[in-house]
Parts: sequence; structure tokens; C-alpha cells
Amino acid sequence: KVEPAVTSIRTRTLSLGDFLRPVPGEGAGTGFVIAPDGVIVTHNHVVSGAQTIEVVFADDRKMPARVLGRDPTTDLAVLTVDASDLPVAVLGDSDAMRVGDDVVAIGNALGLQGGLTVTRGIVSAEDRTITAEDGTRLEHVIQTDTAINPGNSGGPLVNSGAEVVGINTAVAGN
Repeated sequence: KVEPAVTSIRTRTLSLGDFLRPVPGEGAGTGFVIAPDGVIVTHNHVVSGAQTIEVVFADDRKMPARVLGRDPTTDLAVLTVDASDLPVAVLGDSDAMRVGDDVVAIGNALGLQGGLTVTRGIVSAEDRTITAEDGTRLEHVIQTDTAINPGNSGGPLVNSGAEVVGINTAVAGN
């Protein structure tokens, strides 16, 4: 029910390497449509520094996207594409989630070809505070045991009613 509103996001960057030579780079993440006229939510870190952003829809349509706004303190970004009548993800109430509730993560795991991945788990804890790799402190985070991989960032965490209750953000490591 949610997957048609989930997008893969591909970015291209250009940075300076040794001897000030331009070094191209690529990134991958996930987003989801929140308005049928092409408004997409993702993480700021997915699109930060990107020279170009391409959104790939579940039906394999590809469209260039531009950033409408971003908030590094909450790690959120809003994108837009030139489209209409897009399927929209329904937003749920994250405050209603409880430890043990079933959740599903949908995303562009590892940026692999072949479409989106879906993993299932439970809410492991509520109201966590984490520090992202860039030092940003994120509060009131839902912890889940759902498998999350690089590329899942910006994708929806969905409750059993097919409503988005979170945005997949980080993987806890050592």
C-alpha cells in the first residue's frame, strides 16, 4: 500500500581532490511522496552537497528533483519533482507507537538495482536520543530492530496500518 509512494534517490556530487582536481561522487537514499503534485520528504544528509538529484519511482520513472527546503538540525529535506497525481504516503501518529508494535522499513537499501527493499521488525524503544555521524543530535527517535542499511536513509518506517510513523535514519554500530 505504501510502496508506490516510496522513491529511490540518487545524487551526484563534485568535490576537490588532490591537486584541486574535481572528484565526482554518487550517493543513494530514499524518500516518500507527501503531496500528489511532487513533494517528497527525505533526509538532509541524503541530498546535502548534491549537484544533481534524481528520483526514481516504484514504476521505474526517473525525474530530476530540486530541494524546496532543508533543516540540518532535524536532518530533514523536502524535494520537488515536476509531476502530478502521484501516489501519496499516509502520515500516521508516531506518538501512538509502543514498544512491541510491528513496523516495516521500505527503502533503497545499499542503492542496489532491482527496486526497493522491505524489512519487518518491531519498535524496540521509544524516545531515544542519538548523535548522527555529523554531530547532529536527534531527539525523540523510535528504535527498531528492523534491518536498516545505507541507502535506506530518508525512507519511511511504517506501522501495521500502512501509515508512516518515522523516517529511517541511522544504524547503530560498535
